[in-house]
Amino acid sequence: MKLKWYGTAALLVYDEQSTIAFDPFLGICHGDSHPERISMNGVGALMPVSDVFVTHGHFDHIIQIPALYAGGNVTIHATSTPCETLRNHGVSEKQLDILSPGGYYAVGNFTVHAIQGRHCQFDKPLVIRTALRFLRPGNLKHGLRLVQCNKEYPENGETLFYELQCGGKRLQIMGSMGLDESETYPTGADLLILPYQGKSDPLPYAASLVEKLMPKAILLDHYDDSFPPMTARVATAAFERLMREKYNIPCRAMKQGITYDLEELTI
Repeated sequence: MKLKWYGTAALLVYDEQSTIAFDPFLGICHGDSHPERISMNGVGALMPVSDVFVTHGHFDHIIQIPALYAGGNVTIHATSTPCETLRNHGVSEKQLDILSPGGYYAVGNFTVHAIQGRHCQFDKPLVIRTALRFLRPGNLKHGLRLVQCNKEYPENGETLFYELQCGGKRLQIMGSMGLDESETYPTGADLLILPYQGKSDPLPYAASLVEKLMPKAILLDHYDDSFPPMTARVATAAFERLMREKYNIPCRAMKQGITYDLEELTI
């Protein structure tokens, strides 16, 4: 099982038989009034895929799916709210597969388990800091467009957590830094993809999630500045160090376009 990160929460997971995209979103150029357009971020186009899995319906997870995949043979698996949003933006009914938490889905050699997750709850200092970025010269118009996008692409409490199994390896993918308190999650995965964004101080909150999952290794995504001024790059070094020193878990921020092989993973 191999994977690549394309920025934000966009991942490709693949083996010699199948390629799956998760939350395919390739960034927005600052000032672009059409966020659905694809910005390649210097890493090139996504590889051809047969299936797309969506963690939740916010625009930075699904807005570019129609441009990438509408009209093709790709099956898009998502809960009811993002399916409705995508349908309203030109994705055909035959491409959409409405999934529910608890379901298992087979794609080639992969088994994909969808589990109820939870979207990160933004704290007040982070909201204030973000609002102040909007007020900087040249930011307001684009920032307000992104706020409108967030309203047009609701999450609706439908965030999913995925666990993939393939070749005896287990990979867990979170699309937002949150877990449902009523859910029991499988522990000890070979690798956890943890989105490190959504709190003014994400370190203690992210550490509390790791204590519940206790993976063997962690790669961080969603820490990047993919759609300013709503986003800003988050420093990850302190969290990486904490994981190694306190929990003995190798942890590193992912790099765009790099191939990570779970058979030979060195973090």
